[in-house]
Amino acid sequence: MAIKNTGVSAVSVGTLLEQKLRIPAYQRPYRWSPATALQLLDDLSDAQARSNDVPYVLGAVILHEQDGWLDVVDGQQRLLTLRMLFAVLQSENLLPDGHGKDDPPVLQVWQTLRHRLASLAGPKKARLHDFISNRCQLVRVVTDDVDEAFRVFDSQNYRGKPLAPHDLLKAHHLREMRSESTEIQAAVVKTWESTPDEALNRLFSIFLYRIARWSRGESAPGFSVHDIGMFKGIARKGALAPFERYHLAAQAATPLLMAWVAPGASDERDAARSRFQLDAPLVAGRPFFEMVSFMLEELATLEREAKQHAGPFDNSRSRYRYVYELFAAALLYYTNKFGNNGLPQARNKLFAWAYVLRVQMARVQFASIDNRARGKDDAAASPFVLMRNAVTGQAIQRLTVREPVPYHAEHEKELLTFIQPTSTP
Repeated sequence: MAIKNTGVSAVSVGTLLEQKLRIPAYQRPYRWSPATALQLLDDLSDAQARSNDVPYVLGAVILHEQDGWLDVVDGQQRLLTLRMLFAVLQSENLLPDGHGKDDPPVLQVWQTLRHRLASLAGPKKARLHDFISNRCQLVRVVTDDVDEAFRVFDSQNYRGKPLAPHDLLKAHHLREMRSESTEIQAAVVKTWESTPDEALNRLFSIFLYRIARWSRGESAPGFSVHDIGMFKGIARKGALAPFERYHLAAQAATPLLMAWVAPGASDERDAARSRFQLDAPLVAGRPFFEMVSFMLEELATLEREAKQHAGPFDNSRSRYRYVYELFAAALLYYTNKFGNNGLPQARNKLFAWAYVLRVQMARVQFASIDNRARGKDDAAASPFVLMRNAVTGQAIQRLTVREPVPYHAEHEKELLTFIQPTSTP
């Protein structure tokens, strides 16, 4: 359902905090720093000092109504901080004294607020509490359609960090796990949250998203919330198209089929590669999280090998960042489709194909690798397009590696020597 007019209203902070609010499992843990919480307190104190008849608005919160609860889609950092602020102003000693830099953010913020307000006299505390509760407002947006809630998601959180595309994917696939036990859902969330945001963002934005686009000959300008549809996968509900039934059956059967393979003929890594093909549709729900866990491990393994192969030309030096990412993405796609068969030869060819750009051009920018990866001028010169349509890894040996432009070759003599043996078609 779309949000109705009655679903958008301005409510006082006190009224909203008295409602049945709930933080859904897909939300990130509390992440505000003490400095951010103190800035909110200072803003509120300043607003109280210049108080007039106009309410002080703290932004919008987006809520998903289900089962008699209001799940917080956007605004949880503000709401939790306001709840702690209320507790301090009401002298609710909910947590112990003493904190350090290794304490969780919620405990650090709690103690910081307590120390800042410790010298505030009782009547002043009561007046500040009354001002925040009754004179401060939030724009309350409520819908019973969670997809609608995310469509109106306000990316400009009040001093907060907006949800990244991979956070929205986590939310989507957790919703597809409604039939799973709470223990399984909790385990999935725990594993996801134990992975740094930087690693998840890098996996999706630099590798999975780019491979998906480049293999279709399309540009990959940047992974955003508008692109998450490509990773939402196939849901096991409603009328399924034939191709959806095929992929659901194939991915469900892969672990069983691999168990029948003679020992030594394959391993768990190849079984996971078979199950999580990068150019095949995902299965929504738990398989998505299993795919992410595998791809993080796979990427870590391949990058160790890629950096060893690249030697002094790896991404530890900024001048090689883009060509290294191009090389690593092509390597991930190759092993996902063809395993380790012919990998040494393919690695040499892909390295030369990617790094020759660094010799050809005085300055390599993202647009340079984007055009090369998608085969803008020649589709046959893109290993991503080539591999998508190939049935054997030998096809990569047909990849065209252009000869360097002599004028620019002087600035990368060592690299040119390194790639020269494989720089011909």
